[in-house]
Amino acid sequence: MSVINRVLDANINRAAEGMRVLEDVARFVLDNKLLSSGIKNCRHELRSFTPKVLSRDTKSDVGTTISTPQEQDRNSLHDVATAAGNRCGEALRVVEEFLKLESQQNTIEEIRYTMYDLSAEVVSLLGATKKQQWKLCFVMTKNDCVLAWKDSLVQSIVAGCDCVQVREKELSTRDLIKHVHEVKEIADVYGVQVIVNDRVDAAIATNAAGVHLGENDISIQDARKLCGSEYIIGATVHDPTKLNKCISLGADYVGVGAMFTSQTKPSAKIASLGLLKNALAFNHLAIGGITPENVQQLYDAGCKGIAVSASIANSETPEKIIKTLLQPEHQSA
Repeated sequence: MSVINRVLDANINRAAEGMRVLEDVARFVLDNKLLSSGIKNCRHELRSFTPKVLSRDTKSDVGTTISTPQEQDRNSLHDVATAAGNRCGEALRVVEEFLKLESQQNTIEEIRYTMYDLSAEVVSLLGATKKQQWKLCFVMTKNDCVLAWKDSLVQSIVAGCDCVQVREKELSTRDLIKHVHEVKEIADVYGVQVIVNDRVDAAIATNAAGVHLGENDISIQDARKLCGSEYIIGATVHDPTKLNKCISLGADYVGVGAMFTSQTKPSAKIASLGLLKNALAFNHLAIGGITPENVQQLYDAGCKGIAVSASIANSETPEKIIKTLLQPEHQSA
C-alpha cells in the first residue's frame, strides 16, 4: 500500500467532510442554492483525485486516537462553519503537496482558493454571533425626548426595553461617538444592546452591538466586511423583494415599516401587514408610528418585536408607555 495514497485518501476524505458540513449549512441554514451548489461542485471535483486502490487502514492508523479539546468546542453555527472551513483548507493543502510527489497535474490549488472564498461567504452570511429577537427597541433621538434623554432611557430600559437604537442625524462624528458611549454606559448596566443608526464607523468605535442601515447607507455586504461577525447588522425593508434580498445578503434582523403614519417620518409609505407576516420567519422589528392604541394589530399578525420612537420620547412617563406596549394582553400566544 502506497504511503502517499494513504495520505491522499485520508486528506481527501477530511476535506470532503469539511465541504459537506459547509454545503449543508449553505443549503439548510442559509437556504442559499448558489452557494450550496458551488461547494458541492468543489467536493465532487475533489473526489476525482481519490486513489484508485484501497488505501484505508483505520485499525493501524495512530492518528485516530489523537484529539484536542478544541475539536469538541462548538458554541454556535459560526464555530461549526469556521471549523469546517479550516479543516477543508488544511486538508486540501496536504493533498496539493502530496500530489506533487506523484508528478500529477492537478487543480487542487484552484479548489483550495475557491473553497477559501466559499467558506468565508458561508460564515459572513451567518451574520452576527450575538443576534437575537428583541421585544422592544427604543429608537432614541435625544432632542426629541421631553424629559432629559437619560431619564427617558433609564425609564424605558427598566420598564422592559431590551434594545436601544441611537438615531442622531445632526451630530458630528466626534459628538456621535461620545453620545453612543454615554448611552452604552447606561445600557450596559442592564445588559441592553445598543444599535447605532446608519453609522458603521460609530458602532465599531464604541463597540456597540451593531448598526441599522437604511436604503441609502453602506451596503450590508460592505458593512459586514468592516464589522465581521461580532456586530449585528439590521436593515429597513418596505417591500417583499427587499426583504428577501436583505436576508440573503446576511442582515441579522429587518425593520419592517412604516406600519402606521409616523411623526418621525410622516411621508413614509405605509407597509402592509402581509409584509410583516413575511418577515416573521426572521428576527424583525415592526417600525413606524407604533402606539399603545395600534400595537395590538401588530401582535395579532404575529409580530414579536417593535421599534418605537415618538410614543416613548414624547412622553413624560415613558415607563408607563413601555409597560403598556409590552403588557401581556398585547402579546401573541
